Amino acid sequence: MKQYRLREGDATAVDTKTALTTAGSDTAPGSLMVPQGMKFITGLIVSAVQNMAAATGFSGLIRLEGAGLVNGPESFAVVAGGNAVATGGNGVNPVKKIPVNLPVSEANEIQVFGEMCGTDVGGVGFVVGIEFADAAGDGASEHRTITVEGDIASVDTRTALTTQGSIASPSLLVPAGYTKIDKILVAASSEGLADGKQSFFVRLGGNAVKGGEQLLPISVAGRIAPQAGSDSAPQICPLVILEDLQIEVSPSDTVSVWVEGAGDDTGTAHAIVTLVFAK
Repeated sequence: MKQYRLREGDATAVDTKTALTTAGSDTAPGSLMVPQGMKFITGLIVSAVQNMAAATGFSGLIRLEGAGLVNGPESFAVVAGGNAVATGGNGVNPVKKIPVNLPVSEANEIQVFGEMCGTDVGGVGFVVGIEFADAAGDGASEHRTITVEGDIASVDTRTALTTQGSIASPSLLVPAGYTKIDKILVAASSEGLADGKQSFFVRLGGNAVKGGEQLLPISVAGRIAPQAGSDSAPQICPLVILEDLQIEVSPSDTVSVWVEGAGDDTGTAHAIVTLVFAK
């Protein structure tokens, strides 16, 4: 059996943990408690989008915290985007479902937070659905996460992602007892301030990655200047979920994450990556 809960809200300050506490007309729904009989969070149904109020770019993540999470806090990439101008824009970003296995403690609280990372784009709206279940799903292995984000200022340049929004130096150690990267959640986008096209990809390395450096594509962005009197459309990169990767890692060793933008320099890019570990 499964049950579903939801929280939503706006992040209006950059690199600031913002509690998502409402559900539309339910302006004070109270604490989000793990329902009776539920043993796992088996899915997160998420989306986010910027309000396009500043000519810059960003990435966005959510955090789950609270006594209801048996293994402690987790973080998840959600979106990246950029605005060439602050005078126009319109867009929608459909939800994506992230399959996970996070053990929970029934009748205890889950806290949900959203963060706008990188640069202040004015505001980012988040919606987060949580799928609770009475049994594990998605291969039955419990999951843990590492999320990192950063700005890509130069084309064809290996850029390390080492921050996590409000956390300046997150741990990059593979969780103890976890032996593989099961999936990667990733988004990358440029600000679109210059004409051209640019592809983005992620590199995984460090002592923890047993098979050597792994390279995976993310997205491609393109831009051409609009005609006089018109505004460039914003870039919105929906969450990309790369599943069943089975990348072998060494528990308690360090993993390194880089992102590159290749091709033309279309302006500063913003990238966010979540590594989802399994046993």
